[in-house]
Amino acid sequence: MKLEDYREKIDTVDEKLVALFAERMELSRAIAEYKKENGDASREKEKLDRVAEQSPAELREYTRRLYTLLIELSRDYQRELIGKERG
Repeated sequence: MKLEDYREKIDTVDEKLVALFAERMELSRAIAEYKKENGDASREKEKLDRVAEQSPAELREYTRRLYTLLIELSRDYQRELIGKERG
């Protein structure tokens, strides 16, 4: 396979990742609304452990770091949404 072929495959994966990220952030919006009305029950450690176990052994630490960032972005987005609704 040529380098360009690999790059095209990466581009395809990136398109899927962006769509899934947008879907995940929309779910974060719904969670923010729920938290506003019902309070918060955090499950971050459980989530990080689960996704790390689902990952190949050599990628577990990277998976944990990726999801730590995703959770942080989701939390920031939720704070922004909740803040906008208050103000």
